[in-house]
Amino acid sequence: MLVSWNLLIIYQFNNLFNYMKKVFILLIVLIIIGGGVYYYLSTQKAEPDSRPGLKINPEELIVFEVKKENMSEYQKDNAFQLFTNAKNIISSNKESGYDNEDDANYYAWLEIASAQKLIGDYERVEKLWLWFTEVYPGNSISPANLGDFYKSFVVDREKSEKYYQIALEREEHDFQIYYGFYELYRYVFEDEDKAIAVLEDGIKNNPDSKNYVNELVSYLLEIDRKQKASEVIEAWIENHPEDYSMRVKLEG
Repeated sequence: MLVSWNLLIIYQFNNLFNYMKKVFILLIVLIIIGGGVYYYLSTQKAEPDSRPGLKINPEELIVFEVKKENMSEYQKDNAFQLFTNAKNIISSNKESGYDNEDDANYYAWLEIASAQKLIGDYERVEKLWLWFTEVYPGNSISPANLGDFYKSFVVDREKSEKYYQIALEREEHDFQIYYGFYELYRYVFEDEDKAIAVLEDGIKNNPDSKNYVNELVSYLLEIDRKQKASEVIEAWIENHPEDYSMRVKLEG
């Protein structure tokens, strides 16, 4: 009996030990998983929102509030007329069952933003362009406008760079987008090589447009890179032999 009792005690002890071992392992696993989840969530919160426009309700931005000083009544009336016409289009389309992001509202939203920019309501126009950039993913107008906005109005060079890049991903044949991006690198970043690279990309994507060549050559001569300017001109003349007069630019 004594032996049996001892065996029973040993058996129960082994069961308890195995149970505690399993509980301990489970706790370790839970701690590891919990730590991983916490790390993931903390890093997610730390990352900047790459698509801020998706959180914006555009209907809340349909407000006409003059914030620019010294506007004439004539200027205010013109801006209000532009705003009102666009607002009525959006309202009519909504009654017809169209969503805010429907193509039927495309130009109306841009006109709302144009009117708000005219009256100096930059806070609302920024939000509207951010929203528009997300819901109309093929458009280059609003990201180009944001590039200019962050370059010239509310200076944030990284955001300006980001939206110019988005604009050029969507439209590689618009000289004004390249020019605005080039200005950002030239005057705000003060980075000669990046400014040159933007115009070179413009030439690559628009090989028959002289605008890019003229601007790039003028800039290269201004920063004393005459040899590089000569190479750009000769490459242009090779494909446009009738334009040999471009060499005159090097004589200045």
